[in-house]
Amino acid sequence: MTTYKPGKKHSSRKYFDTKTKMMCEEPWEWAKKEGNLNVGEGDALWRTGVAYITWKDPLMKEGILECYRLVSADRTHFRKDHYQAMRHTGRWHEDDVTRDQVIMSLAALKVNGDLIELDEIASKLPYKLSRKYNMTPDMWAWTKTLTCQSEKKLKMYTNIACFFGIIEKFVAFNFNRLIAKVCGYERNVISNNEYTSRFHYDKKEEWNEFQLKLSKAYYMGFAFHLACWQMYTLPKSQNTFLRRVLTKMMLNYCEKENYLCRILLGDKTITWEQVENYQPREGFRWQAYLDGSWPNYNGEQSEEWKEKHLKWNQMDRDCLITMWEKEIGNE
Repeated sequence: MTTYKPGKKHSSRKYFDTKTKMMCEEPWEWAKKEGNLNVGEGDALWRTGVAYITWKDPLMKEGILECYRLVSADRTHFRKDHYQAMRHTGRWHEDDVTRDQVIMSLAALKVNGDLIELDEIASKLPYKLSRKYNMTPDMWAWTKTLTCQSEKKLKMYTNIACFFGIIEKFVAFNFNRLIAKVCGYERNVISNNEYTSRFHYDKKEEWNEFQLKLSKAYYMGFAFHLACWQMYTLPKSQNTFLRRVLTKMMLNYCEKENYLCRILLGDKTITWEQVENYQPREGFRWQAYLDGSWPNYNGEQSEEWKEKHLKWNQMDRDCLITMWEKEIGNE
């Protein structure tokens, strides 16, 4: 049964604002900023993308589309009309959107079959997403697979995306293994429901200056999570050799209990019992490694707090259920 409940009249850490059409999040006390809305605006487009996949509220789709404003070529240095993405609806003068915001919102449109709107945006998305961020080569090729292309071009762009993905993941995964040895990260030693942020903080307190600096070079779980959505939304018709190689690399690296990412990578062995027994967390578990590399702020609140603030809009658990039913439960 879904835990989705839109609006702001109930107590929930995550809530869908029906006016802004964005999935918002109440901040922790130490993260509040004076004079700001304090509803997680910076990650709102990313969060709304995940929420749209999870609960499919049409207003969420509207919110995503409203975060892309069409800019005429004659008003900028661009030679063609293009779409400028925003982190949150209504932020018209914003120009600092990140790759993760764009990837998650486009993936949501693809998963829900909004192909006309997806083609319109993806075909007019510039390589330079904002003043701060550019696409990566694999992201550029991935966006091309989201547009109306011939099968020949879809195969070409799929192979380009996977080629660069293989290079990136080969370097990142092996470098991660080296960093893990130095920093004491441990994979697959703690379960989803047992993990708390202390697992990270206890390790961090023992690090020296070199380990602290080295830990910043780690290929993080939120990047891996996004890469899984990119793989999942590649054209189903293009199961190329390079795609199979990259999928195998990512599955071999993926944590055993990151059920969502494993499902996105095609693992059909995840059982309903595993899904049903997963307990909702304070953070979005699936975008974090549970090896001690990142706190993801989990397991820190009391049961009383959880009963009050995690009763509704359990996005991590509901998203897992949605994708399990879509890929495994209905087969």
